[in-house]
Amino acid sequence: MGIEDPGWGRIIIVIFFIAVLLGFLYFSRNKGKNLFSHLSGNEFLKLDSTIALSNISKASLVSAQNQRFIIVHGRGQSPSIILLNSENSTNAIEINENDVGT
Repeated sequence: MGIEDPGWGRIIIVIFFIAVLLGFLYFSRNKGKNLFSHLSGNEFLKLDSTIALSNISKASLVSAQNQRFIIVHGRGQSPSIILLNSENSTNAIEINENDVGT
């Protein structure tokens, strides 16, 4: 009736497996985001801002390797990606900063 019993052995293995899964879940929720962002260094993609256009559509401003993109996306829609050249994005930022102060 010790640990050699097949019934108790299975129960111990299942409890150990559930404990490992719960430990992995705890680690991934609390420290996983910081770990992955630290490993990648966020060098490739950076989400600058997001604005809601309607209750299902959003526009996101994304920077990637010294280029800026506007991505219009929403539920049930295919995303549209528009490359901003440096003059347009600089002018848009300057206009936005001027509008915020007024």
